[in-house]
Amino acid sequence: MNNIAGRNTRLTVCITVLIVTVMLILDRLVPEGIFLDGVTYASISRNLAIGKGSFWHPYYRGDWGFYEHPPLMFGIQALFFKVFGDHYFTEKIYSFVVWIVTILLIRHTWKTALADNYERYSYALPLLFWCLAPTVTWGYTNNILDCTMALFDLAAVLVIYKGITSSKWAYTFAGALFIFAAVLTKGPVGAFPLAVPVLYWLVFSWRNWKEFRHALGQTLLLTILLATGIFLLFQFPDSRSSIDRYLHEQLVAALAGKREITGGGMGRLALVYDLVMQMLVPILLSVIVVIAARGLKVLIPKYRHGKTALFFLLVAVSASLPIMLSVKQRTFYLVPSLPYYVMALCFVVYPYYVALTDRLRVGDKSLRYFKVTATVVSLALGVYLGSKIGKPGRDHELLADIKYIGQNVPKDEVVGICAEKDKDYAFLAYMQRYNRMEVNPLFYIPDYVLIDKEVCNNDMIPIISTIGFRKQEFGLEKYELYKKRFPLKFDFILLNPVFRTRDK
Repeated sequence: MNNIAGRNTRLTVCITVLIVTVMLILDRLVPEGIFLDGVTYASISRNLAIGKGSFWHPYYRGDWGFYEHPPLMFGIQALFFKVFGDHYFTEKIYSFVVWIVTILLIRHTWKTALADNYERYSYALPLLFWCLAPTVTWGYTNNILDCTMALFDLAAVLVIYKGITSSKWAYTFAGALFIFAAVLTKGPVGAFPLAVPVLYWLVFSWRNWKEFRHALGQTLLLTILLATGIFLLFQFPDSRSSIDRYLHEQLVAALAGKREITGGGMGRLALVYDLVMQMLVPILLSVIVVIAARGLKVLIPKYRHGKTALFFLLVAVSASLPIMLSVKQRTFYLVPSLPYYVMALCFVVYPYYVALTDRLRVGDKSLRYFKVTATVVSLALGVYLGSKIGKPGRDHELLADIKYIGQNVPKDEVVGICAEKDKDYAFLAYMQRYNRMEVNPLFYIPDYVLIDKEVCNNDMIPIISTIGFRKQEFGLEKYELYKKRFPLKFDFILLNPVFRTRDK
């Protein structure tokens, strides 16, 4: 009876956690607007879907080939654009699918690691702790690369772990394939699962040198398979040139500190502070669970998962430590490592959680009432989320401007802007994403000129008026729109002293 009541309690907790976590994600996914990087990646993926650029030479805007990251995520997301079309919610559907698959992988990893001690529905514990890390909810609603990489790495860690515990080498080959996919998503930082066999040996059988040779052999095989895959890519001109440009323009520059520095005064240690902040709420909840279980004097199951917790902690460190090699750090770079930090913590708390849910019994009748209530609440939340469809969640003023511009300037048009506006990266990203519009700081060449009155100086207006541009009726107070009345001959630009002076 205790087992059934405890299972009912854990099911009640699980349903509650699923409703809360899905709501947290969809509340930010449903409205329009995402982080600058996410808009950029969505634009690249959409362009790939409509035939602009290629897999190995992704196209963003202007003369930009995008080589700051490997192209796998763009290729996968382009398939979503082919299926769902060019809508604002396409990248959001992609993000939600990535989130769902990641949850399934966390659940399967949790169940596999607990083995015979697994209690049904207990995966709600790591799921809740994972979603309470602020950058998880933020990351999986903003279309960042790290979430896709985290999915492939989770799959790699899971199959490699299964290969170690079952001694089946087929899992090792699958693990190498997933690591290869992670590296093709965001570079070498995705290769940390290579350390899993040695870390497993270090925790579970560090005195057994036969096991060490076995672990070393697995790591060597994983490395050889990964290196073989990369070597094969270098045999083809397109993939070789793409990887070469990524290595020199992004990776080498970041390691040399030539990219932007985002760690502030803490430098490379900024990520440690960010990690503490991300794990603060899960740690506090863990303390509450332990105190509650001890306060109620419940019988704590004698599960022994200390080594498993240490193993996942070391995996987490192997995932986050390489990021500290660069001074370019962002909190969301922790996304691939957070599932392992969370599970390490949950393995420690797990016996107390099971004891507490066994004590707080939920009967079959109470469970039925709860399911009815949960259904009603879910329907109400569905109506609430439906009311947010198409409404801006962030960048609402910018989104309104971009849409209005798109209604008054033909799609795929090139628009002249001032040099200062060419540094407004959010504006440029949304122009490309929503209107497929290119911009040109040589503003007198395109047929349309858009002047931001808050940013651009007044020197533009006499110049474009002289050469045949006329002001259009425009409903945005911040902007003025000019349209060319007749084609501008190129020799006129070359001979006109105004432009010769400007070009100098």
